[in-house]
Amino acid sequence: MALTSIKKNFAYKSILNLSSYVAAFIVFPYTSHIFGAERIGLVNFVDNTVNYFLLFATMGIGLLGVREIAAVKHDERERSRVFANILGLNLAFTLITLIVYAIAVLSIPRLAAHPEMFFMGGAKILFTALVIEWFFSGMENFRYITLRSIAIRVLYVVAVFLLINNRDQYILYFAITVASVVINALINIFYVRKFVRPSWRDMFDMRYTRTNLSLGLYSIMTSMYLTLNVVYLGFVAGDTEVGYYTTAFKLNTVMLGLFSAFTNVMLPRMSALVAAGEKEEFQIMINKSFSAVATFSIPLVLCSMVMAPQIIHILAGNDFDGAILPMRIILPAVIMAGIAQVLAIQIIMPLKHDRTLLIASAIGATISIIINIFVVPHLASIGSAIVLLSAETVVTGTYIVYVIRKKIVKIPFKLFVRSLLLSLPCVAICIACAHLIENPFISLATALVTSVACWCAINFRELRQYLGI
Repeated sequence: MALTSIKKNFAYKSILNLSSYVAAFIVFPYTSHIFGAERIGLVNFVDNTVNYFLLFATMGIGLLGVREIAAVKHDERERSRVFANILGLNLAFTLITLIVYAIAVLSIPRLAAHPEMFFMGGAKILFTALVIEWFFSGMENFRYITLRSIAIRVLYVVAVFLLINNRDQYILYFAITVASVVINALINIFYVRKFVRPSWRDMFDMRYTRTNLSLGLYSIMTSMYLTLNVVYLGFVAGDTEVGYYTTAFKLNTVMLGLFSAFTNVMLPRMSALVAAGEKEEFQIMINKSFSAVATFSIPLVLCSMVMAPQIIHILAGNDFDGAILPMRIILPAVIMAGIAQVLAIQIIMPLKHDRTLLIASAIGATISIIINIFVVPHLASIGSAIVLLSAETVVTGTYIVYVIRKKIVKIPFKLFVRSLLLSLPCVAICIACAHLIENPFISLATALVTSVACWCAINFRELRQYLGI
């Protein structure tokens, strides 16, 4: 029954993430051709700057909320108390962040140059605190999350195509993006009343402050090579290079989203297993997670590296050739991040070893800062790609060393070697298609169909296990 529930939740979460990528792949080529690399880079610079402030507003709320709600989801009174505690904490951090954000926008020339966009960004920070997605994830109500999000994304795509038709409407485009956050928040705040009855007194109970700070610092350190990476690139290299890097990062986001769908579904379940003392079931779930990462991430990454020029040209056009090499450098980080998500989200976090998360993210942030300072001013978007890959590798390595030293779980390294070897025929197919077929769309489509068919034939037994056939 539990496994069936996980599969169902994973299906909902996968559909949710897939809808996000479909929306992005519909909207991004359209907007990139209209706005060009410079204006797309500007929108991404503003959005990533806002997202960086969002890290301080939310801190570790997303992770903390899922974990704590999952532990009390069957007790309405306790559930209401925990919800009020965490929401109050989130609102307090959001208020402080908005004050600092306003000062920064008014005093930093690079930010003050675009006051309308950053004003809209303030609304995004405020309403993100009311999105409370962590509550519904903790309750494992992924069906509601998926249906609501898909409906809003459809409206978002329609709005973009109806309202955006010239290169000077990039501010309106950003406003539509922010509006989707506001609508999500309003719907969630209304719907959550079916599950909780929070009291105002509980909202001022700061019992989770220390844990939130710890998990928040983990998120902020991680952002050093994600969100802040883009912000720094915008300051030292300009909007065009930001456009190249964020375009190169798109496929990385898609692939990681597939693994995030699984780990986000697993976090409340693993937290519940730890609370119930189900050690054997915990280990079984971890083994399946490693198997999934090994089986799917390696062929995706290798084949995408080969087909990077075709992918970039189809998604963004010939003006984005500068994104091809950064994309190839970034892609191996998917494998590292996939392993890291299993170790961090499914093992270390449910066990409440939060200090380990903080240490690993601090090491990654340090590496990120060093490479940003000495490499990015010279290599621009290529340097930012190196930052991401280096930081992800160091963080994942830290997790691996910790888990092995503490003998928490066994990491099946042989599965990754086996997946690498079994992926080689698919890579050969992609190389042939890339060199023999000139049209990028036909080349990519042919490589996709034939390599997927080849991979399915090679991994037929594993696929049957995942699908439960």
